[in-house]
Amino acid sequence: MKIIGRVEEITFLNWDIENLPAKIDTGAYTSSVHCKHIIEKDGVLEFKLLCPKTEKYNNKLIKTEKYKTKKIRSSNGEKEKRYVVNTSVFFNQKKYKIKLSLSDRGKMNYPVLIGRRFLNKKFIVDVSQKNITIKEKQE
Repeated sequence: MKIIGRVEEITFLNWDIENLPAKIDTGAYTSSVHCKHIIEKDGVLEFKLLCPKTEKYNNKLIKTEKYKTKKIRSSNGEKEKRYVVNTSVFFNQKKYKIKLSLSDRGKMNYPVLIGRRFLNKKFIVDVSQKNITIKEKQE
């Protein structure tokens, strides 16, 4: 298993978004991405990706037919219905499939949260470090 830090960068291959900062959270089961304006119509889900710290990703419209709804426990402990989408990411020099819940993370420090469902049996998290994968890529 590979050691990663508490914050790493992730690239969404299908969405043409590179190096988005992500919080690695072993307490969260499901990974999530910050978005708003979620609309489901005729079997297609549309949503706009937002990242408060960079304009590069703001209001990028994404459309997908690969989604479902699921009850997910939020950070405040309450269950809420969310859309979950399937996509591919490039993380730590490798391509992976990931399921992401769509949520409003506007008050959070990072637009992406990576949960233990994705991390399980692939990574060990060293909470004392950040951006280990970036540093290794530069070497």
